[in-house]
Amino acid sequence: MARITADRKTEARRKLLEAAARHFSEAGLERASVDAISMAAGYAKGTVYNYFESKQALFGAVIEEAARRAAERYRSVTPGESTRAHLLALARADLSVLREQESFMKVLIREALSFRPESYATVTEHLGPYAAEVEAALRRGVERGEVRSDRPTAELALLFVGLLGLLYGQHWGSGGVWPDLDDVPELAVTSFLDGAAPRSAS
Repeated sequence: MARITADRKTEARRKLLEAAARHFSEAGLERASVDAISMAAGYAKGTVYNYFESKQALFGAVIEEAARRAAERYRSVTPGESTRAHLLALARADLSVLREQESFMKVLIREALSFRPESYATVTEHLGPYAAEVEAALRRGVERGEVRSDRPTAELALLFVGLLGLLYGQHWGSGGVWPDLDDVPELAVTSFLDGAAPRSAS
């Protein structure tokens, strides 16, 4: 039997991730079928398990791929020096990925807000590539005195990412009435920095 090359494995993984994003968008996480995902990608039933240990792991991998793309788009621009400029660039990069996979992002945010510890852990863990860029921007902001230093930057990064998710949810929940998706980056950054500004001694 011929060995599967690394390139073919990479291609198979890419196809499975794309099929999974579409299927999770339609079925949600709980009702999603790994066999349906395998077949939608053009492979036999069970092929998913050659690349991912579980449906939850596959869901996490789809999230991580989206987070990686958002991080790459942020790194491809030159936003300026201020923390505000970097956070705006990060939010706009996130929004650009969301626009490409909006149905999947709805599932992602619904799972994050489901109050199920396993789903929340999967979402937060696999947002890592993007959250790390947010944290790095905030760390630089602390060094410049633009961001409060009395809270860990990892917590502040999670807060910023969560605020984006809440605003997306508000957009969808209101039927697109408010906020407009184009307004989310500015609204998220302004709201966040109002709470993240350095605290003066009293």
